[in-house]
Amino acid sequence: MTEGSCLRIYLTESDRIDGRPATEAILELCRDSGLRGVSVLRGIEGLGGHGVHSASFLSLSSDLPILVEAIDTTDAINSALEQMKSHLGQCMVATWPVSLMRYGDDDGND
Repeated sequence: MTEGSCLRIYLTESDRIDGRPATEAILELCRDSGLRGVSVLRGIEGLGGHGVHSASFLSLSSDLPILVEAIDTTDAINSALEQMKSHLGQCMVATWPVSLMRYGDDDGND
């Protein structure tokens, strides 16, 4: 088992970074920073600074919540955040410690 960190960046579908869709820009920044284990998740509903964002039939929202989540070593996450910081603007960012395990390996370790 290896100690690491989880990085989560909170966005909405309409967010843009450096003139590009935010998810596209952040995925490129994560790749350029060398992060592995990055996923983009689309929410069905959320409450943020601009009110409720919902996928319900009545609201027909095109501004749903998006989460970009990465797991890696703490050093890799911290380094990536340092490189991304100037591009993230007002994005909400959260990190927390995680234990990294990869099952199926001969010894069960990373």
